[in-house]
Amino acid sequence: MIRPVRPKDFHELLQIEAQAFPKSQYDREELWLLSLQYPHTFLVTVSNHIDGYIVFRVDGHIISMAVRPQKRREGIGTRLIQKVIGHCSGKSLRLEVRVSNVGAQRFYLNLDFRIKARIDGYYQDGEDAFLMERPADNTEDTD
Repeated sequence: MIRPVRPKDFHELLQIEAQAFPKSQYDREELWLLSLQYPHTFLVTVSNHIDGYIVFRVDGHIISMAVRPQKRREGIGTRLIQKVIGHCSGKSLRLEVRVSNVGAQRFYLNLDFRIKARIDGYYQDGEDAFLMERPADNTEDTD
């Protein structure tokens, strides 16, 4: 089930952050601010626990996404991206990913994202990021 984030989710989200982003994890206050700023587009996927989350803007910018490491390769991230695609219909999607995060780059490339640019020193620790973009779905008939 995918639903909007709730304050009681933060404990589990902090665990996911620590596992997924050891170099640049959000803290409780940052997650709280994201939930206030994006109440309808900060989504979590839930089974027995929070398995993953995504935060995005309605203009198609994906701010953050993470899935518990032990739950990866089960389609959770793909379902979250599909939710964004549906919500941002007709808009291209974009996100930043660490240059060193080859696994995430592969994941996004498989979902039709492409590397558009390199952003020098994007992360707090000075690491560069790739700007990745997925073109808007063309829903018009072409015949």
